[in-house]
Amino acid sequence: MDRLEATRVTNWLEGSVTFLQTVIAAFLVVLLLLGVVNLGITIVASLTMFGATESSGVVSLIRSAIDIVLYLFVVVELYKTVVAYVEAQSVVIAVIHAGLIAVVRQIIIFKPDEYSPTEAITIAGVYALLLGALLLGFFAVHRQAGSGGELE
Repeated sequence: MDRLEATRVTNWLEGSVTFLQTVIAAFLVVLLLLGVVNLGITIVASLTMFGATESSGVVSLIRSAIDIVLYLFVVVELYKTVVAYVEAQSVVIAVIHAGLIAVVRQIIIFKPDEYSPTEAITIAGVYALLLGALLLGFFAVHRQAGSGGELE
């Protein structure tokens, strides 16, 4: 394979990867739309089933809605990551944002009473470490971006 032919092959491969990334971005948009519809259905179903007066129904609705909304935020951040890849931009900020949202979602839906005390403390500690590491990364990246530094 000569150099010109190798260049054509790599150009075709790069175009194929960009096309597939665009397909993935489109899939994430569809997933986001389905998630918004799911959120609406969840709210309507909860209101019609429990009414707005039962406290257990309201708590369940709030918990379900927050869970779905946080999933949607993760999908949005994944979409931003794919778009940044396609546009050959830095994806560090989008990845840290997606990680923060995912960890916060896990913390919110964590039910320590479903675990033994040792397991619950261990899981909570892992969440705290993940959250701390992501927050350090978040502040470092935003400090560098705020000072005009390039993100790789």
